[in-house]
Amino acid sequence: MSSWTQLYLTGLPETLTPTDQDIESALDNSYQLSTDNNLQWAGIGTTLIKRNPDGIARGFGFISFHSKEGALAAMERINNCTLTIAETTIVQLKAEVSTPKKKLKKEGDIGKELPDLRCKRRRGAPVRKHPVIRSSDGKKTNLGNKTK
Repeated sequence: MSSWTQLYLTGLPETLTPTDQDIESALDNSYQLSTDNNLQWAGIGTTLIKRNPDGIARGFGFISFHSKEGALAAMERINNCTLTIAETTIVQLKAEVSTPKKKLKKEGDIGKELPDLRCKRRRGAPVRKHPVIRSSDGKKTNLGNKTK
């Protein structure tokens, strides 16, 4: 059974001008992603280029494949060739297999994976800023030194 595999691409230009579609078509044309059936590329629209809120590319992205073997073959092609985008920008990309982030654990599981975690010393009871002092008439007061 095959599963989805993503390649993590670095070295993309950090500009506004090549759109996601331009970069995706340049990847397809340069590395024959759609014409080579052995690669099993997921297709147009599955490439993700990360951008800032301003729309400027952050210099990395992801490209999806239906099989790990196809992703590894494409990774060799990408690492050994340059990419020409919009006939003016030539870049050397670096590709590696993307490893997904680990899912967050439940709150009860946090202590189980950190057995050597040292806890701080238990905190004592809070100390009152103003001690309780008996006033001149013998009653307790919270006024501290300000007695009657």
